Order: sequence, then C-alpha cells, then structure tokens
Amino acid sequence: MANPMKGEVEVTLGDDTYKTRLTVDSLIKIEEETGKGIVILAQRMAEADIKLSDISTILRYALRGGGNDFDNKKIYQIISEVGIIEATKVVANLITDTLSDPNQEKKQQAVV
Repeated sequence: MANPMKGEVEVTLGDDTYKTRLTVDSLIKIEEETGKGIVILAQRMAEADIKLSDISTILRYALRGGGNDFDNKKIYQIISEVGIIEATKVVANLITDTLSDPNQEKKQQAVV
C-alpha cells in the first residue's frame, strides 16, 4: 500500500497496481536524461507533444521510486501491454501530483 505522506502513489497499469514515487533525486535524473525541465515535460504532456522515450523515462523512475526494480525492457513491456495513451495518462497524473501543492486543497477549503 502506498504511503501518501512519503509521496507514494498507487497506479494501475493494465491488470497490475504498482506503488510509485517521484523524489527530487529522480526528478533531477529525469531532467538530465530527457534534457528537459520537469515543468516543460508537464506542459508538453498537456499539449500532447511528448516523446515516448520521455514517457518511459518518467515511468521507469516513478516505478523504481516505488520499490520496483524495473529495467527499460520491463517498462517497454508494460507500455506495450497497456497502450501508449494509458501509459501517458498515468505519467501525466504522476507529474501533476508531484508538482501540486499537497496543502492547496486545505488552503482552498479554508477560504470557502
């Protein structure tokens, strides 16, 4: 079970559920590997202008952060099984959750 207090998120890819986590270290590695900042990657996903290699990189680091020891071959297999669109949706949600302020909902409720 994922621990949201540690930034862990459970994702469902096909028939399997995985624990994921994007740490600051993994975000830096994603930026280095893709050559793009994480905010730019998020913007590109929103504009449907993202490379599959970027999707697989983000997914690999997120799954590894959740304790899954997956190599590129396993990531490609998962993407192939669930489909590119579904994998992209999962990655987009992970990035959004990572970039979002976890206290924002509490702040908005306090204003109302």
